[in-house]
Amino acid sequence: MRAAGHAHADLASFIRFCAVGAIGFAVDAGVLMALLALYPDALIGARLVSILVALTLTWALNRRHTFSSRDPKLIAEWGRFTGVNGLGAALNFATYSALLYAFPSTPPLAALAAGSALALAFNYLGSRRFVFTGGSSRAA
Repeated sequence: MRAAGHAHADLASFIRFCAVGAIGFAVDAGVLMALLALYPDALIGARLVSILVALTLTWALNRRHTFSSRDPKLIAEWGRFTGVNGLGAALNFATYSALLYAFPSTPPLAALAAGSALALAFNYLGSRRFVFTGGSSRAA
């Protein structure tokens, strides 16, 4: 019975992580498109800014709603989140860039979606295992 409860908690945690990710995706896309409207040739620079904004927002939301972190060392936790999810963002960014350069007619949002999908599982597992470890966790 304990295994079934643990699996249910893991699934609920993953669903919350995905919901936070969807919000992060919307913010990422919104920032990206707003910056591209202002600077149409800044495909890479705009993407770097949009990643940083989305990364910070998703840390705050996951801290509260997915993992219920009570770690008082906010900077250290944000640093771990940035490190783990930065690797996921690098995977996301590499996919985005490769698609735009290999297939120049690819819409930026399609490239963004592909990169985000690849980074999802990596970010969840890394966040769960290495970031939100101090304090209570809804996933535990």
